[in-house]
Order: sequence, then structure tokens, then C-alpha cells
Amino acid sequence: MTVEMKTLRAVAALAAAVTLAPLPARAQAPPAPARYAPLIHGWESHFTVTTPEVFERRGRPWLAGHVTNQHGFTAMRVRLLVDALDDSGRVLAQRVSWLGSPVPPGARVYFEIPAPEAAARYRVAVFAFDWLQTASIEAP
Repeated sequence: MTVEMKTLRAVAALAAAVTLAPLPARAQAPPAPARYAPLIHGWESHFTVTTPEVFERRGRPWLAGHVTNQHGFTAMRVRLLVDALDDSGRVLAQRVSWLGSPVPPGARVYFEIPAPEAAARYRVAVFAFDWLQTASIEAP
């Protein structure tokens, strides 16, 4: 083997070692919580959500309130987005929870859902839903 070949192999081995070597750990700030937004833009034109009342269950905060359907179809598979907020309104944590029952047109449905964490205040929005649409067939 020539000197050039040995040098070339040594350079290749060094390059592989440098490329595959683990980097030293860096001190980083904890990542910001995920920022979710309602999947249905304009949900506010179909629903109203009361300001949640906070209560405690098994040492953890829970929220209670009502969702009202102002649309002409029944809402199915309704999910609620809960934002835990600090005093300045910054989102600390989020959680998506099922409402648990359909919401007929004009109806108001009660909910109790766990809060993502203890916070100064909370905001509840409709995260997602499906409209139940039916067709009727009339015989002549």
C-alpha cells in the first residue's frame, strides 16, 4: 500500500470519526408548550361557551360550564380546547377533551373536564366537531 493510500484512509477514518462523534449536550430552556388552535375556523358563529367555573376533584383543577349550539344541525363528536393562562394571558398549557354528548340545534350541554394544570384563569373553545346531517326520503 502506498503512502498516499494510507494517508487517504487515515483522512477518511478521521472524517468518519468526527462526523459520527456525539456532540456535547447544551443547556437549553425547556420547550414552549404546544400551541393548538381550534380546527374549525369561525366556530364562534355556531357555538357559545360559558366562562368555566373552576373546582377541585382529587386534588386537581377541573372546569365546568356549558356549550350552546346556535346552528341548525346537531353537533357530534365535539372536542373542547382548554387553555391554562397566567395573569398576563399567556398560554401555559393546553388540553383537548371530549364533550361527551351530541349538541342538538339550540341546545345547551353541560361539561366537566380536567384542566391541563393549575393556572390563574382558563379559556375554553370548541376545538373540533362534526355536523350530523340526515336526509329523508318520501315515497310518492
